[in-house]
Amino acid sequence: MKKLFLSLLLCLLLPCAAWAGGLPSLDLAGLTDLLVKNKGKVVVLNFFATWCPPCRVEIPELIRTGKAYADKEVLIIGLAVDEDPAPVAPFVKKAGMEYPVYLAGRDIARAYGVSSIPHNVFYAKDGALALSEPGMADESMLKMVIDKLLDQK
Repeated sequence: MKKLFLSLLLCLLLPCAAWAGGLPSLDLAGLTDLLVKNKGKVVVLNFFATWCPPCRVEIPELIRTGKAYADKEVLIIGLAVDEDPAPVAPFVKKAGMEYPVYLAGRDIARAYGVSSIPHNVFYAKDGALALSEPGMADESMLKMVIDKLLDQK
């Protein structure tokens, strides 16, 4: 009986241990909930992939921007669109991405019309979609858009 209980317990804990090293997945309903919970903040969604050279250039810009607005009501969220989720968590750790990062469901990319990456989406403090643009954004562009959205009432 004891061996059966331990075997059962091990089977229940293994999926949790495997998930702990990875990143959470997010579907469109989960993202919508996340946006609602962060109403009152400027939210930046950054669609990226670990294999994307422009994304690799843009991520340090996002990290610096996030640090520059650490005391403001700004939230940057990374949305990985990699087909294979295995390299994403190590990539996030190595890149020093301190903002929340999720494995994005295909429904999210479809909903935002993401056809190329990087792709950035900006939400105003009132929760309204302000801008959705493909292409790499440098730190000055990110700050310009964020400042404009922070100044809105």
